[in-house]
Amino acid sequence: MYLSWLAVALADVNEPEESACVAARMLELSADVASDRTAQRARVVLDRLKPYRDVPQVRELLTAHH
Repeated sequence: MYLSWLAVALADVNEPEESACVAARMLELSADVASDRTAQRARVVLDRLKPYRDVPQVRELLTAHH
């Protein structure tokens, strides 16, 4: 959960590459967790990154988790 907040904070300060890196780590760690709250946070993070879809790291992440 903490990584999701960090990813959003990084996106908020216009650091989409770093945000995508943190988000990828968060998604990797939560892949085997059956939690509605975790799934909801993942959607929040991915939605927050959508305005940066032209950034290669973000585009790759969004494509992998659409």
